[in-house]
Amino acid sequence: MSTRGLIGFRCNDTDKLIYNHADSHPDTLGLKVLRELREVDNWNVILDRIESLVPIPEQRKLGEHSSMAEAEIRRAFPDLEYRGSPQNFYDLYQPLQGTLKPYLDGKLMFMPDASDFIHNSLHCERAYIANLDDKKFEVWKGLQSEPDSENERYPQEAARTGYYLCTMLRSYDLEKLPEQGTYLSDYFFFRDLTSSRPEDRP
Repeated sequence: MSTRGLIGFRCNDTDKLIYNHADSHPDTLGLKVLRELREVDNWNVILDRIESLVPIPEQRKLGEHSSMAEAEIRRAFPDLEYRGSPQNFYDLYQPLQGTLKPYLDGKLMFMPDASDFIHNSLHCERAYIANLDDKKFEVWKGLQSEPDSENERYPQEAARTGYYLCTMLRSYDLEKLPEQGTYLSDYFFFRDLTSSRPEDRP
């Protein structure tokens, strides 16, 4: 089964998160996002770009109101390949799934938004968020059968599945992001990136 997740940003108390369909583990997708964030030279520039980023619900159908986004995609990434004709915003951006580079580099001003998915921890197993408000890189984990009393960002209500929303396991300063080896040691040798128990967090 695919390990589904989210990547994206939090800016001005608003999530701007993109769905990722597979391989969302900390040592795959999480590591890729970390590498991309480590390449940032000026976070003030990134803040300006993400403040201007327009999230569009990913299931919104393409039509006359999507022409700007479609033109932007073709201009910035003329060689994208699709399996079929895109029907909605998810389809339109699917070839770019799993990377924040187009948004960090300022190539795109629209993004397919799936921010509500973080509330579905039965299916959203991982999330990696560049929180520009708190200047943190956050690692989140799904499959939460109990509420997180330390999480004040989101309402702690169980879904119909009986699972609560994802919980943040660890955060790193955006200005002092860890080296790859340090980050992987958190994943492989400590429990804080794999356990859902608050007492296991640093």
